[in-house]
Amino acid sequence: MRRRSARITGGALAVVIAAMLTGCFANPLDAFVEQVTEDNAKDTAESIIEGVGGGEVDVSFGELPANFPPDVKLVSQNIVQSMAVAEGMLVIVTDPRSKEELVEQVTADFAGWEETAVNDFGVMYTVMYKKGDALTVSAAILAGDEEEDSRVNYTVIVGAQE
Repeated sequence: MRRRSARITGGALAVVIAAMLTGCFANPLDAFVEQVTEDNAKDTAESIIEGVGGGEVDVSFGELPANFPPDVKLVSQNIVQSMAVAEGMLVIVTDPRSKEELVEQVTADFAGWEETAVNDFGVMYTVMYKKGDALTVSAAILAGDEEEDSRVNYTVIVGAQE
C-alpha cells in the first residue's frame, strides 16, 4: 500500500511538473524557461519526471505517444503535450468548444465503455471509463475562457488494474 501511495504521489507530482513546464500554471522560473529551447524543455521535463517516478518517461509536444491505443478517441487533434510511462500515458488537447459541448463529445466517444466515476466541479468535469481489463481512461475537461481554449486531459492506463 505504501509503494502504491508513493507511485500515486509521484505521478501526481509529475503531472504538476509537466503542467508547469507547458504553461498550465504560473511558473516562477518564466525568465529561465523562456531561454530554453523546446528540446531542452522536453529533456528537462523527462529528467525531472523520471527522477520522481523512477522509470522511463517520454514527453512530446504536439504529438501522441507512439503506442497510443486506437480505441481511445480524442475530442481534438490539437495536442499540447503527451507523456508516456510504462503503465500508461497522459495526453493534453485543446478545443475551442465549451466545457458542456466537450462533456457531450467525451460521453459520445466512450459510449459502450463502463463509466466508473463522474465528478462535476464547475469549471472542471472529470469522468473515468473502463474497457474490460485492457484500458482505463480518465478525462478531465477544463473550461476555457475568452483568452484560452478549453482543455481535455486524458490519462490512459493500459492493461489489467489492481
